[in-house]
Amino acid sequence: MADEYLSFARELALEAGRIIRQGFGMASDVKYKADNSPVTDIDARVNQVIIDRIGSKYPGHGVLGEEEDLGAGREYYRWICDPLDGTVPYILGIPNSLFMIALMEATSLLIAVAYDPFAGRLYHAAKHGGAFCNNFPIRVSGQTLRDGYVVVGADSVSFIDPIRRAGGRIEPVPGTGYKSMMVACGKAVGTIKETADFHDIAPAALIIAEAGGQVTALDGSPLTLDTRIEGGVIMSNGLAHQDLIEAAQAGNAQRGKLR
Repeated sequence: MADEYLSFARELALEAGRIIRQGFGMASDVKYKADNSPVTDIDARVNQVIIDRIGSKYPGHGVLGEEEDLGAGREYYRWICDPLDGTVPYILGIPNSLFMIALMEATSLLIAVAYDPFAGRLYHAAKHGGAFCNNFPIRVSGQTLRDGYVVVGADSVSFIDPIRRAGGRIEPVPGTGYKSMMVACGKAVGTIKETADFHDIAPAALIIAEAGGQVTALDGSPLTLDTRIEGGVIMSNGLAHQDLIEAAQAGNAQRGKLR
C-alpha cells in the first residue's frame, strides 16, 4: 500500500509544481497570518488542490495543510502538507520554493515527497525504504561540522556565532525545504532554526532520516510531527548533530541574557 500512496504523492507533487511554476513572479493578493508570515494566492490554490485530490481518492484520510485542513485531524491516515514552502523567496522572485507532503499512519511517517519545480528535483522516501532524488539514491554527507557548511536562514541568527566559534562554516540559504534537501543530499552538514512548522518539517524529517541523517528539537529530543512544534529544530547528517545542539544551547543562553 505504501507504494500506492507514494505514487499518488508524486503525482500530487508534479501537479502542485506546475501551479507553482506558472505563478512564479506573479504571486498576488499577499496576506499576512497571525504570526506575520505571508501567504499568497498560490499557497491557497495548491492547498485546495491537495485537499480536493486526497478527499476524492481517499475519503477516509485527513489532511493537515498549512493553509487549510480536511477532516478532524485524528484520522488513522493523515497527509501533512506544505503547499508552498518558501513563500517569502517566492514573493521575492527567488526560485527556492518547494512543495512538500508526507503521509502519517497512526503515529509514524509512512512516505514523504518534496518537489523543487524550478530545478526539476523530485525527492521521495518511504519508511525503511531509503531516500531518493529523481529515483537516484541520496545520502547525507560524512563531514563533521568543521568540514562542511551549515545552511542558515533568517530564523537561525542566534546560532550563527556559536557555530562559527565551534569551527563551522555558515551559508545563508532561503527556504526550509530547500535547506533540508541540501542536508539530505549531502550538500550541507545541517541546518538549525529558532522556530519550526510541522507542515514542512514532517516531510523533511523522513527524507533526511532515510538518507541517514537526524532531525530533532533544539535540545536533541524527538519531535511530534503532526502538531504544532514548540521551539526550533535541528536537521543534520548526524555527525554534526551534537555540535549543533551545543550551538543551540549557547545561542539560547545568549538570547536569554539579552532579554
